[in-house]
Amino acid sequence: MTVSAELAEIRQWWAQSAGRQTRERMYRIADGPDDQLTPAGVHNPYWELVRQLPSVRDGLLGLRPDGFARGLPVGQHLLTKRYAWAIPSPGDLVWLAEVLDGRGLVEIGAGSGYWAWQARQAGIDVIAYDPTDPATNAYTDGIEYLAIRPGGHSSSRNHPDRALLLCWPSSGDPWAADALRAYTGDLLVYIGEGLDGHCADNGFFELLGREWVPVGSSPHHVSWRHAHSTATAYRRAG
Repeated sequence: MTVSAELAEIRQWWAQSAGRQTRERMYRIADGPDDQLTPAGVHNPYWELVRQLPSVRDGLLGLRPDGFARGLPVGQHLLTKRYAWAIPSPGDLVWLAEVLDGRGLVEIGAGSGYWAWQARQAGIDVIAYDPTDPATNAYTDGIEYLAIRPGGHSSSRNHPDRALLLCWPSSGDPWAADALRAYTGDLLVYIGEGLDGHCADNGFFELLGREWVPVGSSPHHVSWRHAHSTATAYRRAG
């Protein structure tokens, strides 16, 4: 099914459940104060779907899409597997380009390459690695959005001149710690949940807290309702 067909199904869902969604105080990001428009010439189908989904207002975090709303034709499980676990909003990509300030990016554990593809469209020179071919990666639908280089998580050591991107590393898995330990550069962008969340392992967060200092987070990052994802840049301490 095409993205346009899925958007039509979402619009039909809104029309059929308007009363219930009003009672449950659900809103759309699209066309509201929390909306972010995709720049002309950029293709971000994940965001175009997410901004039309029912969302709940969560204090200072703004609207958070509810990918498990009852009867929803396009939900969180489908979108995270097809695209990425973290939602790349247009504002995230602007923020990322500003943080890098012309510097290249290397993503380890890139999965389908969706975030790398979005970064490339934002004018960022990006290289993406994953030890598993997208066609056989259980975390993806087999789509490869940007050419993925085969390579283990320690491939980060080959690119000290680039910033390191780690996006939603597997829960309880040491690979994010391995990638960060191998990396000898000084700029990290981490997207995902924090300690005791559903990303990486304790070893990663211990290393992060011991050797890295946060220097800013994307103010435009949009997290799923039942997740607590942030996008944060770190500099190596000392």
